[in-house]
Amino acid sequence: MIRVALTRLALIAACITVAMVPLAAHPLATTTVSLTLQRDGVIDVTIAAEADPLIAKLEALSGVESSPTSMTRAARLELLATTLLDHIDLRADGVRRSLTVRDVIVDPTAQATIRMAANVPSGAQHVTWRSTFIFGSYPIAVRAEDGPEAVEWLQGPQTSAPIALSRTRTSLGLIRAVAMGFTHIVPAGLDHILFVLGLFLLSRRTREVLMQVTAFTLAHSVTLGLSLYGLVSAPASLVEPMIALSVAYVGIENLMTSRLQPWRVAVVFAFGLLHGMGFAEALSGLHLSSSSLAVTLVSFNVGVEAGQLTVIGVAAVALALITHTREGAGAPIVRFASAAIGVAGIAWTLQRLGG
Repeated sequence: MIRVALTRLALIAACITVAMVPLAAHPLATTTVSLTLQRDGVIDVTIAAEADPLIAKLEALSGVESSPTSMTRAARLELLATTLLDHIDLRADGVRRSLTVRDVIVDPTAQATIRMAANVPSGAQHVTWRSTFIFGSYPIAVRAEDGPEAVEWLQGPQTSAPIALSRTRTSLGLIRAVAMGFTHIVPAGLDHILFVLGLFLLSRRTREVLMQVTAFTLAHSVTLGLSLYGLVSAPASLVEPMIALSVAYVGIENLMTSRLQPWRVAVVFAFGLLHGMGFAEALSGLHLSSSSLAVTLVSFNVGVEAGQLTVIGVAAVALALITHTREGAGAPIVRFASAAIGVAGIAWTLQRLGG
């Protein structure tokens, strides 16, 4: 009895630990970077970010206590331009290139746009981007005047993949978009991983898993596309708690029933619509052209589906191994995992409502 009690306490502690992880549904970027490769060997760089956090960050990096608040935000950013440039590493064939600030604009919503440029020597094959002033995850869009766009998601001081200057980057753009979709699930989208696991744990029958995953895929594909084309929108303050609530729902329902109920697929579809809006956050700040947006949308979605299938595949193999080595162990593990998913979803919902 003591052993059973200790085991239960350990499981409860594990649930609480998982639940206290404060993550958004997907990496939400407050900063986006765009690189445009010109025919004349000039690279235009545009950084878009919320002005006030950017000013505070640059002041901290420069060691300046604070720039005069009587100045406009744009003027304060111009004053901090040297610090900004010091923390950007743009290289052509491994050699760092100097950037110059062309203009700084802050709109009425306090959104800052900083435009810079650098010259690239004739014959250069590729460039790389790295920044040490952006601390979280952020997307970088690469464009050519006469070519397609490519998108890559970077983490803090991570260096971008080499960006070819040859104007033939269609396949590279596709690969990056697929990879971006995949990493938004594995490893970045913990709550999305738990949602997909919840779908799998209710019933491991292939047909029933496919019914749920297909409903979810169709739904998030619809709202992802509509959101990126500006046809539907919802504030993150609403979408994020609802995505967390969807995690709680699948976990709790798994404890209440042992078979797929008729309404489950409809509910999964409804939650899929919300997840699609969450995915759109990853791409909306890049302002891709219509043609590039369509290609990126499809490629990103392929990566998302690959991530989902990976989660289900790993879970299926792990559960099969456990049940093979210890008969009857599958049911308690499924109950514990569903409980952990439910508790995590509730905790995330409360965090996001309170945040």
